[in-house]
Amino acid sequence: MIRIIFMMTVLAGLSGCIKLQMPDDLVSDTVDAIKSAGDDEPADNETDSASTFSHSVVGAADAPQLALKQTCRSELESRTAELLGASDVAFTLISENVSISGDKAIATCTVSVQQTASQVSSAMPGSAQ
Repeated sequence: MIRIIFMMTVLAGLSGCIKLQMPDDLVSDTVDAIKSAGDDEPADNETDSASTFSHSVVGAADAPQLALKQTCRSELESRTAELLGASDVAFTLISENVSISGDKAIATCTVSVQQTASQVSSAMPGSAQ
């Protein structure tokens, strides 16, 4: 019983020592930060969109892996440019690998294309060009 009374007295004494104080301008600074967060965003027609495309090429297991990778990347880039309706598309290689299954070698490559929203909408089927 004495322990409980002692603990209650200590807790009551410590609770008076703790003081939480908010800065005076916390709310107004938060509101200002939220309002200014949208100021740096580009207009809808200027936003960039990254698209990822993959392609695979099947060849003989004894075919040079470098040649399979180059063929895969070349076909993927030409088909992607054709799909997007642009000849000057910048590609970023994400991955490329060759796996062998039986007497076949399969080269798979993945690229990313960065494009603006106007390029994306013009490449969509049924959109006016």
